[in-house]
This record gives sequence, C-alpha cells and structure tokens, in this order.
Amino acid sequence: MQFVKMIRFHHHGFTCGSPTKYKEKDPIFINRVVHNLFHTGQSIYTTEIIFPKEADRDWYGCFCYLEENTMQTSGTRTIGFLPRESTIWVRNISHVGDGIPYYNRSLHPLVEDEPKGGENMITDTWVKMTVEDALERTRLWKEKSAQLPDWVTECYLTELQVNRLIYPSSNEKVMEFWLSKN
Repeated sequence: MQFVKMIRFHHHGFTCGSPTKYKEKDPIFINRVVHNLFHTGQSIYTTEIIFPKEADRDWYGCFCYLEENTMQTSGTRTIGFLPRESTIWVRNISHVGDGIPYYNRSLHPLVEDEPKGGENMITDTWVKMTVEDALERTRLWKEKSAQLPDWVTECYLTELQVNRLIYPSSNEKVMEFWLSKN
C-alpha cells in the first residue's frame, strides 16, 4: 500500500470539527466523483448538492493540503499519511483555466429542460476526486504555471479519513524536514 502526505497547518493538528467552523462561509459539497480531469462545465442535479449543518457529525473533518503547499509559511505544521487509493474532497476547479469548474450547472431532477444562460452554480463548492487524480491535477497545473495556488492542493478530509491517517515518528519527522531542505 502506498501513502501520500497530508499537511495541516493548525496548532491542534488534524482536529476535526464542522466544515463551517473553519471557513468564512459554509462550504458546499457536490456528491459526485470527478473521473475526467479535462471534462468541465458539467451539470448535476440539485439533489446532489450537500449543505452540511453545523451539528451534523457525519460531515466533521478538517481542511488540509495534499503533498505540498507553497502558500503557508508560518504556523504549526502537522504531517499525516493517507492511503493513495483514497477518495478526497477537493475544490470544484479544474487545472485547464483560472477558475473553470468541473460542475457549473445544477438541474432540478423533475425539470426536463435545462435553464438557458449556462452557469448557475455557487462558486465555493467541493467535489470528490481520487488522490491519484488530485495529484495529476496538481502536476498538470504546474506544467503551465510557475505559481501553485492553495486551492490546487487544498482538500477536505472527513473524520473517518483523519482517523485512518498514519503519523510519522519523531525520527521520520526529522528525516522529512532534512529532505525538504535539500
């Protein structure tokens, strides 16, 4: 089994709570898995949009970064390792352009006609993606841009996933620090 590094910048490490606790506004989750990194502008049904409630323990988790983050320079950094075959929540933004989402239209399941005018989706949304695809999305972004924005590697882990993280020993932390400096 292979693992990927998850990075969390928080003084309490991978502490879980309601997703609304950590963001300025409530995040919205789209219950779909992105299978094709180049397929953007897709439609979803309104029934696939999830607005987690503050008290809904099923949505407890934490925001962190997959493998790397160039934006954060200070704060307490905690490292955990997640199985590479996992599926995680990532921003609903593709690598193909600045701000182009995978899903940008929602349809009511009982309405047959799609609304005219194109996009009608809320912008701050999250979708499911395999870790492999999330790493590939990062690689593709870095091919065309020298700067890595935080949304490319930002992800949301549920409490169940956080409980499955493997944490490095103190010797491994020293080794990881040394390797990251050279």
